[in-house]
Amino acid sequence: MSATTETCGVDEKFSEDGMADKKREIEAMDLGEIKLREIIRDEFQGHMKEMREDMSELFDNRIVNMATDILQKMETVVSSNSKDLSEAAKYCNRIKPSEEDGLPRKQFLPRNSMLTDLYEIKHIRTMYNVIVTVLIILFIHTAIYDIRTTGSPNIAISTIKKGFAKLPVVLFVWTLMTCSTFGVYAAFCFWATRREQQPPKSFSRKVWDYGWLTALIAYEIIFIILPTKAVLKEELPVASSMIVLMELTRMLMKKYAFVRSVAPRFLTYKSHSDMETIKPPDFSKFLYFLFAPTLVYQESYPRAKTIRWNIVLVNLAEVMAVIFCVALLYERLVEPNFKDFGTQPVEWGMLILNILSAMLPGTMMFVCGFYCLLHSWMNAFAELLRFGDKMFYKDWWNSRTYFMYYRTWNIVVHDWLYSYIYKDMYEIVTRRNKMLSMITVFSISAIFHEYILSFTFRFFYPVMLTLFAGVGMFFLFVLKTNGNIFFWLTLFVGNGLMASLYCMEHYARVNCPPVRDDFLDYLIPRSWTCILQ
Repeated sequence: MSATTETCGVDEKFSEDGMADKKREIEAMDLGEIKLREIIRDEFQGHMKEMREDMSELFDNRIVNMATDILQKMETVVSSNSKDLSEAAKYCNRIKPSEEDGLPRKQFLPRNSMLTDLYEIKHIRTMYNVIVTVLIILFIHTAIYDIRTTGSPNIAISTIKKGFAKLPVVLFVWTLMTCSTFGVYAAFCFWATRREQQPPKSFSRKVWDYGWLTALIAYEIIFIILPTKAVLKEELPVASSMIVLMELTRMLMKKYAFVRSVAPRFLTYKSHSDMETIKPPDFSKFLYFLFAPTLVYQESYPRAKTIRWNIVLVNLAEVMAVIFCVALLYERLVEPNFKDFGTQPVEWGMLILNILSAMLPGTMMFVCGFYCLLHSWMNAFAELLRFGDKMFYKDWWNSRTYFMYYRTWNIVVHDWLYSYIYKDMYEIVTRRNKMLSMITVFSISAIFHEYILSFTFRFFYPVMLTLFAGVGMFFLFVLKTNGNIFFWLTLFVGNGLMASLYCMEHYARVNCPPVRDDFLDYLIPRSWTCILQ
């Protein structure tokens, strides 16, 4: 009994010890698991914190980069827009008037010609160098061709001598025209200073004003007739005739601009309300305007500080080179196709082929004439007179419509037509009728173009009048085209037709006998009678 009890006591003791060990093992396991969980939790929280920091840094960097990109793009757009605005302001040709409902007026700014600015771009300069190289090769080729065929290098010198013959007569006529233009200034000053001696709003003042206006109109008519008669009487060749007639037209426009700009000051002047009496402009201002490369009168213009003689020499050299180039084009590519016109029956297929062949040289001569007169010649005189505003043309070669072309290819003449014809017609005569004002401008421009060509070639053959005032106005008002390819295509066709038809009429009058012996012979195209025969 006692042994059993002892045994049971030992077993209970072992059992309790085992339970205690189990409990300690369980507690140890629980502590290890808790520590493991804490380690895992701490590790996880650490990783999560690192991930949050990385994501935050990445997000911040993305935000900063995005903001930087946006700011850079905004700066690019703003700078581009400001550059465009500065370019637009640089080539802006108008300034809004102070009065309401008035048209903008001409503004003068110190600026270069567009091609002068484009030559600063190396790609455009390279194209210029390529053209010069082609011209040099053309001159060499022509010289060698002349030596092999005639024994001496002609290089179109005979054509130039023939076209510019009788230059002393041209100089004499030009001097007389210039002196008579000085007389207009003297007569204007006499009218302006003596006008205040007549009572305001009196009949005597009206007689004084209208009498001098009539005298001015009569003088201008005589001014047109006498030089034109000299051209015909002296039988000046083509280039010499064109110099006289173009200078006549230029002086007419200059005198009209001066009188139209200055006379209203005296017509609206009221002596009792003004503190000082007004005086005519000094002769030096009139003289400068007479030779300045602009047709719009102002008391002062932007002036350069010095004369860049290298620019003057380069531009004058370009004038001579272009004259030789035009003579070569005419002598080699145009004249051979038409010089026998009228000596043999006309073959219509060959005639059409010759007209097509004349499109390229005709357009090249047109571009050369533009470059010679509106870039090289005008820039040379602008440098000599330190005239600051050299915007004589805009980028007409990019024209998509003829409306843009007419407004950009000759800014000098366009400014005169706008300032003194269109503006007066729109604001005073037609009472805001744009269509009638524009038709008046086209009519006057076409008439003077045809006047110069008719007396230069000694016959009236209104090809330019038809193309300029007819087809051109059709494209302007009816068929409003919108494409640069179409513009250049029609320009090639138009210049080819003009070169061909004027050459055919010229050689028809050389080779074909006249049908009539009166004034109508100058009006009836002799090339038509040659074809009919």
